[in-house]
Amino acid sequence: MMQTRPIGIFDLTGECPLRCRHCYFYTDVSPVPPDLDDDEFLLRLEQARDTYGIRSAFWIGGEPLLRLDLLREAMALFPRNAIATSGVIPIPTDLGAGLLVSIDGPREVHDALRGEGAFDAAMRNMAELPAQSFALATTLTAESVEHISWLPELVASTRALGILVGFHVGRPGDPSRVDGRRRDQAVDELLRLRRDFPGTLLHSSDAIELFRSRYSEEIAQTCIYKDKAVSFDVNFKIKEPCTFAENASCDACGCPVVIAHAARDGGDGASEGLLQALFPRREPVVGTAAVSGTETGVSL
Repeated sequence: MMQTRPIGIFDLTGECPLRCRHCYFYTDVSPVPPDLDDDEFLLRLEQARDTYGIRSAFWIGGEPLLRLDLLREAMALFPRNAIATSGVIPIPTDLGAGLLVSIDGPREVHDALRGEGAFDAAMRNMAELPAQSFALATTLTAESVEHISWLPELVASTRALGILVGFHVGRPGDPSRVDGRRRDQAVDELLRLRRDFPGTLLHSSDAIELFRSRYSEEIAQTCIYKDKAVSFDVNFKIKEPCTFAENASCDACGCPVVIAHAARDGGDGASEGLLQALFPRREPVVGTAAVSGTETGVSL
C-alpha cells in the first residue's frame, strides 16, 4: 500500500516572467518539461491526491498565477492551500488560500537577483491586497543577508502579516549560498530582530534556532519529505529528495516550511500556530474521502 503523504507540493506551470539568479527551477540540471493542458493536469492531480492521501497543497512554479483559472479549480480539490508568487503580476484578493509573496531585499538587491523592475512591480501589486492577508517570503542569500535589519521596514511598508524567512542553499560552489559561520551569525541577527521588532518574523525563536549549522544533520533526518510530503513537477513526476530536486543540499537545508515543521514536531506551539495561519483550512471541500475526515492539526 502506498504510504500516505498528506502534503503535496505542485509545480502548476513551468512558465515565469522572471529568471531569478538564485532560483532552483531554471537550471542546467533541472530542465523544465512542457505544461500539461488543464484537463490532463486536473486528472493527474486527482490521481495523485487519492494515491497519496494529500490534504494540503502548496502551489508553486514557475509562476502559478499565470494559470489562474486552473489554480482555482485545482485548489478546490484540497482542504488546505498555499500559493507562492513573485508578485510581479496582479494578485487576486479572493484566492481563499495562504499567500506568500517573495521579496528578497531592498530594491537594488531584489532587482539584482530577480530582474530590473521586479521590486516595484511586487510592491504595486501587494498594495492592492488587504492588510495582513498575505505573508512575505524572504530568502537570505549572500547578496541579501547583509540587509536583515531592513526587514521591519519591509513589513511596515507592505502591511504584510510578517516574514517567513529562509536561507538559499544551492549546489556546492554556488556564490549565493549562506552557510557555515555566516549563517550562524545571520541566525543571531534574526533572533535579535525578533526580540526588538515583534511581529516582523513569523518563525518562532525555537524555529529560527534550527537554522543553525549544527542542526543541519538533524533537520535532514527528520525532513517532512521523508514521510509527510511529496513534490511533483509539471508532468507529475515526483521530485526527489524534495522540491529542489537535483539542486537540493540536504546537509544545509534552509527551507522555511521544513524548519517550521521540525520546530512544531519538537513541541513548539508557536510553529503550529504559524502553519495554521499560513495554510488556512477552506470549506467546503470538493473531492473524495482522501481529503475528508477529522484533522488534529495543519498538515503544511
